[in-house]
Amino acid sequence: MKIALQEIWNFINLIDPDERGWTFTLEVGHYRVEGIQSQTLQALKLHEGFDTELLPSLFTFREILWQPDVFKDAKMSLAPLRVLKAFCEESLEALDAANPVDALYRNLLEGMASCCEKAEGEIAEKQHKVTDVLGQFRTCTFPIIKFFIYHPKNRADYHRDAVNRLNYAVKIMLTQFYGQYSELTEPHWIVEYHAKTKKSDAA
Repeated sequence: MKIALQEIWNFINLIDPDERGWTFTLEVGHYRVEGIQSQTLQALKLHEGFDTELLPSLFTFREILWQPDVFKDAKMSLAPLRVLKAFCEESLEALDAANPVDALYRNLLEGMASCCEKAEGEIAEKQHKVTDVLGQFRTCTFPIIKFFIYHPKNRADYHRDAVNRLNYAVKIMLTQFYGQYSELTEPHWIVEYHAKTKKSDAA
């Protein structure tokens, strides 16, 4: 069953917390985080240690992700791509891979760094138009950014600013960077139920 990004929180409120068998997969563009348990989703929703500065640092302050044609020149694009990639890699170091919530964030930040690396390599090769590369770059990062924008622990003002910039980014991608709206994928959850077993019934 496919559930929209923001609707998952209402869905998990309907699940008996003692009932096993529910598994969740987060699909964010080309990236999938599989085998997520109900407890991890609850921890994600209530994550008291969530870094509220992550969204502005990852997206709102990164003009390479939403500004118009000032980045059409290759030299203007390479530096911010490298800086954003470095930020993602530094953020990964602060996350505990053994923690299920941190592991989910790690998957997405690794995906973000990969999008940066691909765009950087194509621009450096000088075999592709910068506008084409940036269009694909923004298409690649769109679902990852949208996941972080709609994280339930974001500050309301950060969320609002990021939504405005994302809408602007989509407009610029379509009008200046030759992207197609059909290429933008919405992040979503896949919910599966395997068996009806309660903790109290387990051996």
